[in-house]
Amino acid sequence: MNKNDIILGKGILNIQFGMLRAEVEKILGNPDDVKEYSLAPNEGSVSLFYHEKGLSFTFESIDQYKLSYISVLDSRYSIFQFIKLGLSKSMLLDELEHFQLGEYEFEDVYSEEFPTHELIFFRNKNLHLWIDNCVISEIQFGPYWEDIKTIVWENE
Repeated sequence: MNKNDIILGKGILNIQFGMLRAEVEKILGNPDDVKEYSLAPNEGSVSLFYHEKGLSFTFESIDQYKLSYISVLDSRYSIFQFIKLGLSKSMLLDELEHFQLGEYEFEDVYSEEFPTHELIFFRNKNLHLWIDNCVISEIQFGPYWEDIKTIVWENE
């Protein structure tokens, strides 16, 4: 296993879903940037950005501020040493059956700001592959779900 492997449902770089912010900071140090978001009147999230590592980590109040999502913005990280930033959408779709990720959903999420924005989403793997200009531009993933209400936290 490569140290830059994205481990679906678990994490990356010894960071596991379910960790608290302090645990992530103990491993990676202080983030370059921290942003807080209000998702709903009683829901919020905090994201830690590590620009040089090309990673961000999101902690949501609904999950007691445990690590809920990881965003990958650097091509040094990969899934199965194949799926990574810069991979073309056509090559991804041609090779998907070899990786047994299950069924995927496709969504055209373009906007005026992002006219080529698309999403390939694997619900059973909690994996989002964001596409811009026909290549993967971001990988976002989270923990697996036991059912529609129950997250499988790896560190519990």
